[in-house]
Amino acid sequence: MRRLINVERELRYMKEVMSSLMDKQDRLITENTALKLRVAECEKEQEEEKVEFSEVVRKQIQENTKVTVIKVIKEKDDLMRDAVDKKKSFVIYGMKEKKNPSKFIRERKEKELAKTVIKRVQDSTQEFDQKVEEVIRLGRYSKGGRRPMKVKMRSQVAVEEIMGRKGKLADDVEHKDIRIKRDMN
Repeated sequence: MRRLINVERELRYMKEVMSSLMDKQDRLITENTALKLRVAECEKEQEEEKVEFSEVVRKQIQENTKVTVIKVIKEKDDLMRDAVDKKKSFVIYGMKEKKNPSKFIRERKEKELAKTVIKRVQDSTQEFDQKVEEVIRLGRYSKGGRRPMKVKMRSQVAVEEIMGRKGKLADDVEHKDIRIKRDMN
């Protein structure tokens, strides 16, 4: 008898659970249909926005094309100028640096130092030291330091000749710690 009562209880409980599940299913079906309608509306709105967005993008592209082309041309021009400057330059490593408070005097002394190194490398008939255009110390100053010196020449031929004869510095006792290398990126 108890078993029968327990079975009846379980059946009642199952009926309640089933009815609540059926109610939930009905609610979900109605929500689902409402959501499907809303999705259809959103898709229509999205299509309209796509058309408007594509028109806006097309106009912006047309407006910005000229500006972009001009920027690219200027960048290529700068790259070409940098490449030519690199071919007209070389770097001297190992030159001792003296502290000069005056910028003008310091630049003149560094140019003279670069010219003495170039004179050691060139033949007696050549005058590459006269073709030095600019000398710049690279990096930050430190007392007793040996910052590299970038030397810019007037012609690429002079740089090539100097690079070809840079081995002469190894034989020179006075300038044996000095090395010359190409100016690289």
